[in-house]
Parts: sequence; C-alpha cells; structure tokens
Amino acid sequence: MSTIAARAGSPRPTRVRVPGLTPRWVWALAVVALLAAAALGATRGREWYAAHQTEQAHAEALAAARQLGVNFVTVDYRHVDADIARVRAGATGSFLDSYTASTAELKKVLVENRTVSTAQRTEAGLVSGDRDSAVVLVGVVAPTSNAASPRGETKTYRMRLQLQKVKDAWKVENLEFVG
Repeated sequence: MSTIAARAGSPRPTRVRVPGLTPRWVWALAVVALLAAAALGATRGREWYAAHQTEQAHAEALAAARQLGVNFVTVDYRHVDADIARVRAGATGSFLDSYTASTAELKKVLVENRTVSTAQRTEAGLVSGDRDSAVVLVGVVAPTSNAASPRGETKTYRMRLQLQKVKDAWKVENLEFVG
C-alpha cells in the first residue's frame, strides 16, 4: 500500500510506500486463505456426508426391523410355506441356520394347531448401529387364533433384533424375545 503526500514547494505529490505489504504478499495471503477455506470445506463436507450416510442407514434399519418383526409373527397355517420363506429371506447367519433347522417342526405345529397370526401394530427403536449393523427393539401386537382359541387372543411380542446389512438389504442375524 502507498499513500500520496505533497512535498513543500513541489506541485506534484510523491508516493510514500508502507513497508512490508506488497501486491505479491496480498496475492500470497489470498491464495493461503483460499486453500485453507477449501481444506475446511472438504473436511466438513466429508463429515457431513458420513453423518448423513449413518443417519440414512439408521432409518433403513428401523424400517427393515419393523417389517422383519411383522414377517416373523405373521403366519397362517393355510400358506405356511410362503410365511416361512418370507422369514428366511430376511435372515442371515446364525438366525438363518437355526430358523431353517426348525422349520419342519414349526410347520407341523402351525398346521396341526391351525394357527393364524397377523400384526396389528408395530413399534421399533434403535438401540445402536452404524452403516452396516444395528440393534433394534421391536414390539408387535398380533391377534392370534388357533385350534385351542378359535376366537383368538391378542399377543404382544417384544424382540431384540441384531441386523446386518447384506449387499443392499438389512437381514436378521440374531433374534431374541425380551420381557
């Protein structure tokens, strides 16, 4: 920067330089400020994107847990094979193994007892999770009828589902009934 000053007796003003601040320094400071802003923007943008992805995964896990809970308690002895297939399609890992191992006995009991159960109300809450795994508590209210209770009764199921994201789908890895 410079200032203009008039000398005594001189008709023309002369320039006086302020030491240390040259146009080169101004440009250098501008470049440094621009680089710092770009680095800050990239860091904050990456953090925002990661938080957004995690939030989206939580919402997907909650929706999947609700549906998987409904699938688990919705059975009809008249089309038990389709009901079992629906549960197996939403299972993975040890839950898939144990459920598959018990399907023959389950089918026998459901058909013999003429069991019909449908979900009436479902609630779910996320306990913990990240982008590819989650623990969700699911409550399902299900009117249920069978040979012993043909007029039916309303049952309430509370489950703790451990979910794992497999490719693009959330699947049950472990299911526990909780009190």
